[in-house]
Amino acid sequence: MLLARMQDIEVAMGINMLFKLDKFEIYERDIIGVTGKNGSGKTSLLNIIAGLRVPEAGFVKTYTNLAYLKQFNDNINNNLSGGEITKIYLNDALESNAPLLLLDEPTSNLDISSIKLLEKRILDYNGGIILISHDRKLLEHTCTRILNIENQEASLYDCGYAEFAELKEKEIEREYFLYEQYNKERRRLTESIRDLQNKSKSVKKAPSRMGNSEARLHKREAGERMESVDAGANAIKTRLEKLEVHKQPKKQRKIGISLENISGSSYIYRGRFIIECEDLSVAFGERVLFAHADFRIKTGSKVILIGDNGTGKTTLIRKLLDPEIREIKTHAKRVSYYSQGLDILDADMSILENVMSGSAFTELEARNILGRLDIRGEAVNKRVSYISGGEKVKVCFAKIFTQGADLIILDEPTNYLDINTANVLEDIIKEYDGTVLTVTHDRAFAENIGEYLLEIKDKRVSCRELDGGMFR
Repeated sequence: MLLARMQDIEVAMGINMLFKLDKFEIYERDIIGVTGKNGSGKTSLLNIIAGLRVPEAGFVKTYTNLAYLKQFNDNINNNLSGGEITKIYLNDALESNAPLLLLDEPTSNLDISSIKLLEKRILDYNGGIILISHDRKLLEHTCTRILNIENQEASLYDCGYAEFAELKEKEIEREYFLYEQYNKERRRLTESIRDLQNKSKSVKKAPSRMGNSEARLHKREAGERMESVDAGANAIKTRLEKLEVHKQPKKQRKIGISLENISGSSYIYRGRFIIECEDLSVAFGERVLFAHADFRIKTGSKVILIGDNGTGKTTLIRKLLDPEIREIKTHAKRVSYYSQGLDILDADMSILENVMSGSAFTELEARNILGRLDIRGEAVNKRVSYISGGEKVKVCFAKIFTQGADLIILDEPTNYLDINTANVLEDIIKEYDGTVLTVTHDRAFAENIGEYLLEIKDKRVSCRELDGGMFR
């Protein structure tokens, strides 16, 4: 059964085109994953299907009722964790049994066991589903088709996510091959033109000892040779002009983020342990989150904090940030914190102004970090109030990693990020020579950056070296 149909769609943000979509039909039992970079228009697409937004051009028709889990949800209870709040909204959407279900980043803040349960509920759902997610495993395990938004075009792939990822990898390899072949042919043609031009210049005048008739014959033959050479050069020039241009694929330039090179680096903590916790217990009334916690975090290490939703991960972070907690000694000279919200940004300031506010790095270095996060050129002058949720998260990261902190704490940093940006964030964290403590339930992300595991389980807190196979 056809649930929704879109034809000749054009979607823009102000004067900037987001994407065009020729034809898109959603059927019962479809599980369609929507992929693309932050700011490409994924959430705009869901808003259009839900009737919350009108496209700049095209035809949209929804033939049934729908339920919509939005990307950002209100905190309905301050005593609940981000994961617990997500579960409430997600359960409401799934229990609605609407024939069409729109899910925008449904794994945000969920623990690993909850994500696995969500996979099963999606596969068992009696209706069509449109899914936006940064979780590669969720996409692999559930999606029947992929709608990818790239270069202002929305293209439908009739395959699952794993096959789609392989196709995209082959497309990238093909782009590199075509660019190399184009460059090789362009150089060959350019050299051929240069050789012919040199031959044309080398045609000599008639020697003075020649008679008039011989000189006239030589001049005619030389002219014919020059015409032939010039004609050949012009023909090659025409081939060069008609040669299909293939642009060089973008390569991500890595820039080390060293605290040694910034002003005030001599005040960075250099002791063995940057955090020491002894006999910390936390409870809300009769509800004990954890008791008698004892752990130490090595200076400069990359630590992953995990635990089921509601076990006290965010609470523990807040204790680490509170200088009044006598059971915890945080020796860092400067701490930067990314919470599950976006409260460190000023919506009325530009992207670059936000990053440079309180920055310990130069504007060039700040631009380099933004560039790695795919915010380049004039885009840095966009006002934050006009950019997408995922783009705001990127700006938060650029701001945090340019503040010169020797301890950075990240609470669910991959929420709302596209997959490519999550990979870039992994690289930035690994290059940063300060200490980074990260709360995450993204298994691939944890394996790629983690050196130590700080775990809350059964009301206990433990810290140990990370076993590379534990998230598989």
